[in-house]
Amino acid sequence: MTSTSDQIRAAVARQAADWFVAIQDSAPEYADRAAFVAWLKASPIHVEEYLGVALIARDLPAAADDSEMSVETLLELARADAASNVVPVPALQRRDRAARHVPAPPRWSMAGVAVAALVTLAVSIFWWIAADRSASLVQTYRTAHGEQVLKRLPDGSAMHLNTETAIAVIYDRGERLAHLESGQALFKVAHDDARRFRVVAGGAEIVAVGTQFDVRLAGKIAVVTVVEGKVDVFAGTQRRVETGYRLRIDDGVMSAQSEPVDVQAAVAWLQHKIVFEHRPLGEVADEFNRYGVVQFTIDDAALRALPVSGVFDAYDSNSFAAFLETLNGVRVERTPTRIRVVKSKPVNPADDPTAH
Repeated sequence: MTSTSDQIRAAVARQAADWFVAIQDSAPEYADRAAFVAWLKASPIHVEEYLGVALIARDLPAAADDSEMSVETLLELARADAASNVVPVPALQRRDRAARHVPAPPRWSMAGVAVAALVTLAVSIFWWIAADRSASLVQTYRTAHGEQVLKRLPDGSAMHLNTETAIAVIYDRGERLAHLESGQALFKVAHDDARRFRVVAGGAEIVAVGTQFDVRLAGKIAVVTVVEGKVDVFAGTQRRVETGYRLRIDDGVMSAQSEPVDVQAAVAWLQHKIVFEHRPLGEVADEFNRYGVVQFTIDDAALRALPVSGVFDAYDSNSFAAFLETLNGVRVERTPTRIRVVKSKPVNPADDPTAH
């Protein structure tokens, strides 16, 4: 009677043979490659049996000329050889939607192994190294408080990253994926019919349709502004956003419709500018706080709602504070690390000597 351990070993050997044939595909799906590596990592027995199959494939041509060599002999030789050989397996980067469950390998007949024997172990390992470098390129970028950088991507696209931004860019054969974890980025997308450009931000997915667009993520709120071209936004449903419009997605729920926007003002941060027209003072102060070391504090709700307009250097908090001091009913209190904006008694023009 065959022992349980032998049965397990035989089952693993069959899986190894199936995987060996499956990865000979010239362009397997990323999920299949990831599942294969996960299968290898699950147990040293998996690695040993896979090496055994690969080494048999290497030795089959010689075995065909030797009628005295059986498959069992090849197996024993392969396992002995595997014990003294280590084959590195390139690690695959995790995708934003990597599955926790490893699927069973696709079923193949053992006859397929004979066909796969034409591919040697050396070619197989070389393919894996080359494929992992070209088919799945992953890079993470981060900016510090107040920092702005321009990143050129391998496909010719460009990303302008605003302050306190974290983003991971993943390249594979099917698409170019940018996962915006926080902050803001302007994307200038190079055309590529073979690979779409997709951005994931919070509960939204944005697919470029030959375009230039800005995505800002603050907590669970994502705002997409199209500077040029158009994008398709997915969040429960699909909506196309055209040039000169922006769409807000709050915790995965789209606003009722996209709204027109002053594109130049929306991307003024590229020139280190903050442009605001009849915007709430609290919102504008928060925008300055994204860049400056000295932070603005406004506790009064009515004062935060006060509409203001202007154009300022994003890093020039002193000029903005001086502007606030000119507003009637506003007082500015300064410390080395904070600028506190509070209400003051409004000046009656009749009592102002400078008004006569």
